This record gives sequence, C-alpha cells and structure tokens, in this order.
Amino acid sequence: MTKIELLKLIKNAAISYSEIANTSIHNNNHMNNIATNIKIEQNIIDAILVDFINYIGVKQGIDYAMYTSDLHRERE
Repeated sequence: MTKIELLKLIKNAAISYSEIANTSIHNNNHMNNIATNIKIEQNIIDAILVDFINYIGVKQGIDYAMYTSDLHRERE
C-alpha cells in the first residue's frame, strides 16, 4: 500500500465515521470521559478528523491538504 492509498483509506473511513461519530463517542464514553448529555458539534468532529488525517499525511511527508468539505463528498 502506498502512502496516498493509506490516506485515501483513512479518508473514506472518516467520511463514514463522521456521520456516526457523536453516537459512537457517547456509546464509548467509558473510554473517553465524555458525558452522554454533551452534544459534540459536527463542525468540531469534522475539524478533528481532518486535522488528524492531515497530521498523518505530514508524518508521511505528504501535504494531503484535506478540508472538512471533503468529508461530505463522494468516496474515492
């Protein structure tokens, strides 16, 4: 697997995950200390996902330049 293929795989997983992230985080609150009555705004979830993916890219020597809007596009 190439570095770009890895980033595309992670991006596609993030696209699916971003839609269920709030529920997933609350279902796993025993692992993250987020109270179930706290709603995490979607723009915050998207920003963290994109920042993390871009961070992985930089660590691989790639400026992946992913934007939060990319989470709402078709999978590659």
